[in-house]
Amino acid sequence: MTRLFAITLLTFLAFSGDLLAQVLPAVLPARVEDALRFSTTFPVGTARFMGTGGSMSSIGVDHSTLSTNPAGIGWNRYNSFQLSPGLSFSSTETTLTGDGSTAPLSESVFTPALPSLGIVWAGTTRSLNWPTLNFGIAVNRLADFNETIAFDGRGEGGVIDAIVEDLNDNIGDPFRADLIFDIPGAIQEDDLGFFSDFDLAESAGGQIRRQGRVERSGSINELSLALGGNYQDKVMWGFSLGIPFLNFEEIKVYDEVDDRDEIIFFDDAGFDETLEMSGSGVNFKFGLIGRPTEQLRISAAVHSPTFWSLDEVYFTTLEYNYTDDGQALGGVGLSPRSESVVNLQTPWRFMGGVGYLIGRNGFVTVDVDYQNFGSNKFSFDDFATLDEAANSDIENSLGGALGLRAGGELNLKPVQLRAGVSYRQLPMTDFRFGEDEAILGFSAGAGYSKGKFFADFAARYEGYQSFYAPYRTFAFQPQVVETNRTLVTAVLTVGFRGF
Repeated sequence: MTRLFAITLLTFLAFSGDLLAQVLPAVLPARVEDALRFSTTFPVGTARFMGTGGSMSSIGVDHSTLSTNPAGIGWNRYNSFQLSPGLSFSSTETTLTGDGSTAPLSESVFTPALPSLGIVWAGTTRSLNWPTLNFGIAVNRLADFNETIAFDGRGEGGVIDAIVEDLNDNIGDPFRADLIFDIPGAIQEDDLGFFSDFDLAESAGGQIRRQGRVERSGSINELSLALGGNYQDKVMWGFSLGIPFLNFEEIKVYDEVDDRDEIIFFDDAGFDETLEMSGSGVNFKFGLIGRPTEQLRISAAVHSPTFWSLDEVYFTTLEYNYTDDGQALGGVGLSPRSESVVNLQTPWRFMGGVGYLIGRNGFVTVDVDYQNFGSNKFSFDDFATLDEAANSDIENSLGGALGLRAGGELNLKPVQLRAGVSYRQLPMTDFRFGEDEAILGFSAGAGYSKGKFFADFAARYEGYQSFYAPYRTFAFQPQVVETNRTLVTAVLTVGFRGF
């Protein structure tokens, strides 16, 4: 809880992050970042699911639909098993705005994964109206947090400016501003308030070199237990219990150095942050698929909030060094180690879809979903005590967002070809630096089916332009790091049906 109160006071001055697979601009308060990060989920799924852009909620007969529309297993006439290993490649190119002379830097991360694993048992009943009753178990990856951001450039101001502003605004923070008092002489005070070496007349217009690195890792995986069937082969129904598991680590390293001796006294400074979060949750999903004609499919699904219980560890380090009368001075301030348990209730999600079968030659399908991200709620004491400050930040910073997916499959027996496109609005209410307001993705894939065996392969590409700021102050133009991120994900699915 310590980190919560300290950081939410900082709001737009907070040290914050960029887009992960989840999109996190730098001006969001820390708890808003957490809410957006952990509520922006959608299964990577099987290769067939990915190849059609994730648009199969109305078609079903795919294990990925246990995490989207569980009514999909109501179509299954045979037992089926699938295993889907995958690989993601995340590349982030960054440019620190600074004085305009900075060359771009690029960082890439390869991450192997198991996006989907599942089995469905198809059962029959003696009822003419309710002929099937199927049960499924699947583990689907819902989010991938792995990425690295690195930057290097020059500009005015330093992290000490943010600390001075906090102190002059009477904002105490044991994880940043208060650490400066552990370093003798790093900051001064007169009748007008606190000031630093950067505020001296001899330092006016001086630029320093700044370097930083942000490393994020982790994922969300969900265990789904589903039950589904159909009524007179006209209406499919399904219900699932989701048990998601989360692990996330973020390490930020930020360093400054006066390599041209443009700031009097000041030599170098650094600020490092470590955040570790892990936990589990529970949610419920219910879905229907109607078949008004032999070719047409119409689907609807609703996802309850996920009720997360998260263990959190957070700590920081501040270093500041300077030279006075030829003597090297300075030191290091260490924050307390905050260990807490927080609860997060994510928003409801509503989904709909339409699919059309082209005889036995394939299908086309369109899906849509909606979430109001501003309804995320943090609490303590087993959801009994709301965190009013954090929830107010969330409500003011986030709004509703639509997701659209369209795709199709062409069946050339025994080969299938697939393609899809996805569009995701970003729920932030304020876009300040010309960043993208939505993410567009493209996918393609192919499959082979012979007898009881099937194999599918698919790849998806997403690109997004955003920004990152290691700190923010009112004294200088924000130290904005422009980021261009691409994510390529490939999945191979192998499985058997009818056993």
